[in-house]
Amino acid sequence: MAYTTIETLCEIANKRCEITVQPFEECVRTVRDRIYPGIGIMSKWYDACVGYVSIPERLNSMAFTDAYANAVATFTVLKGNPRNFNPDNVSESVITVEHCLKRLNKVPKGIIVAADLNKVKDLLNNGSADALFSPRTLIPGYDVLPARYDCTTSGLGMMVRKDNELPGWWNPAFKSFYKSGNYTVWCKSINQKYGGIRIDDSYCLPPPAVKPTASGSGTQPGQIVGRR
Repeated sequence: MAYTTIETLCEIANKRCEITVQPFEECVRTVRDRIYPGIGIMSKWYDACVGYVSIPERLNSMAFTDAYANAVATFTVLKGNPRNFNPDNVSESVITVEHCLKRLNKVPKGIIVAADLNKVKDLLNNGSADALFSPRTLIPGYDVLPARYDCTTSGLGMMVRKDNELPGWWNPAFKSFYKSGNYTVWCKSINQKYGGIRIDDSYCLPPPAVKPTASGSGTQPGQIVGRR
């Protein structure tokens, strides 16, 4: 979620917000295939981490606001897929992976849990892994295969400590922003703003329904058909 949009939601809730950039591992970290909250969020250095996918492994120790976008999981391979990775048959492949793969009943020959994207790229480039399974829909220099998988409990939101009160005011503010129609305008404009980031078609929530007019007429907009 863009900083300007966060600031808008804070204004709606009459809250003063400060935004900072911190290393990923201060929000969440993986140790021996287990997901743990990062020191930053647990030590209350900040109230929320922006743009995190809600999955059962994170919900064990953290909480999330209502989702402000959908999240999908994909397979990423080297350019041109030189190892002929087949997402429909992963039994002979080694995959660097998030936990969702297990819930999809896909059992690869081997699984490697990587700490960050740079490590993933090393594993793909040196042949240690055949594919990456992640929520990313674009990794420059690599091919993201077209198949999309749903691994989340609710989508993409703000990740907080379980005792943090932020969802109590954030969720109503987002609901107001969404129902006003400004969310749809913001989400549709992401590709044109913010450095040419390509957002997957399934990223945006569907537009809010249009209320029928007094005569009973009205229309229902069609559904708009992407990081971490």
